[in-house]
Amino acid sequence: MSAVRRVFFPLRVAAAAGFAALVLSGAAVAQQAQPEAAEGAMGAIDIAALIGDSVSNPSDARYSDVAEAIQRFRNRDQLSARTFLERAVQKDPKLPPVGVLMAKLQLLSGNAAGVRPALEQAVQEDSAGDPEPYLLLAEEALAGGRTIEADALFDKAVSMIQSYDANAKRKRQFEIRAYRGRAIIGERRQDWEQAESDLRKWIEQDPEEPSAYQRLGQVLFQFQTDAKDAEGFAAFKKAKELNKELPSPYVSAALMYSRNGKTDRAMQSFEKAFSESGTDQTTLIAYAQALVKANQLQKAETVLKKAREVATNVDSVWLLSGVTARMAGDNKAAEQYLMRALSLSPMNRDVLNQLSLVLLESEAEGAKARALQFAQLNQQLNQNNPDINVTLAWVLFQNGDARNATAALRQGLQGGALSPDGSFLLAKILLVRDDKTNAKRLLESALKSDQGIFVERKEAEQILGTL
Repeated sequence: MSAVRRVFFPLRVAAAAGFAALVLSGAAVAQQAQPEAAEGAMGAIDIAALIGDSVSNPSDARYSDVAEAIQRFRNRDQLSARTFLERAVQKDPKLPPVGVLMAKLQLLSGNAAGVRPALEQAVQEDSAGDPEPYLLLAEEALAGGRTIEADALFDKAVSMIQSYDANAKRKRQFEIRAYRGRAIIGERRQDWEQAESDLRKWIEQDPEEPSAYQRLGQVLFQFQTDAKDAEGFAAFKKAKELNKELPSPYVSAALMYSRNGKTDRAMQSFEKAFSESGTDQTTLIAYAQALVKANQLQKAETVLKKAREVATNVDSVWLLSGVTARMAGDNKAAEQYLMRALSLSPMNRDVLNQLSLVLLESEAEGAKARALQFAQLNQQLNQNNPDINVTLAWVLFQNGDARNATAALRQGLQGGALSPDGSFLLAKILLVRDDKTNAKRLLESALKSDQGIFVERKEAEQILGTL
């Protein structure tokens, strides 16, 4: 979705993108599925997903027993599926143990609840010396946010991988998965030395994987030394060479400088990226966001004008253009840009939110009623989002509906942390109620935040100055 969304309302990042995303390239995400989803996952199981990490040519006719086992599993006949897998493993001992294959069938079918029991059974029966059960359990724990458990399991897997010699291809995949997982743990704990070490070991086994270099670059910048920054930039450059869809290495470096509070160096990197490729939409959007956040609105509009030319159908370009115009006090242009963004993404939360507030500030006839319509629609689509509920409360107050405004406000306060702009609107509501003490506290907290673009920063500073 929108690149700008991450700036306005920073999302609460999930621990991992899903168990199966860590485990099986191209496999269905393992989750406790509804019946319809489970049926779809069953149909998606194929030989390559099941044994492609173990053999060079999974479509070879000699793996017909594996194909038959998958069909029997689809038919809910697990006993027959196991029998055919046993035959397949007897023919080719380089295949994973039968217990592991049965666990992976559970995973691929979307039956997350069946994976752990299958792995426990596998270790007891035929897989005690195989590293994969421990890797699968480690990846499950990592995806579930159980970092201590994942750490111990990855360490156990690594110790077993070192002596594993049954299948060179499987061993390589094990090493990639283990070091990738341990690197995530290092990043979570901000143990940059561990993360760097494990990422480099991952790269040794998979030197053509762009995401490994991209992550290595991010980790190296966390050391915040010139030497490590240079190594990080080289890693970003390598990642870009391997995957042209990745951002410019200058943009990646700029984002890391910005994260580390080095605004001047971030802007220098953005300038280099812009001069190197002034038509790349990722560069244009990232640079414009940085300029807006730094309140360099005129320069941001110059960059956005180019972005609107080269990325006409990208909603985030028009959203950011609308916000920039709003911050510059041009609400007419802001409304036009936001309506364009809405036409491209009719249910975009941030577009609806900004459009509600722009219309609320308009003097045009019927504008406040339209603002309320957009705010109510947004709340229906995002009922538990605190910012959206607070926006609705503010719009309701401005439309003279104090009773429903109070209900929306109550729901907003139950939804979690507010963005700086959400805190600003809450402070304005409190001021309507003459609660200056809490309004001041909210404004001070919002102004200290650096989590993204604070659209109403200027007015927040003005109001705080009067309290």
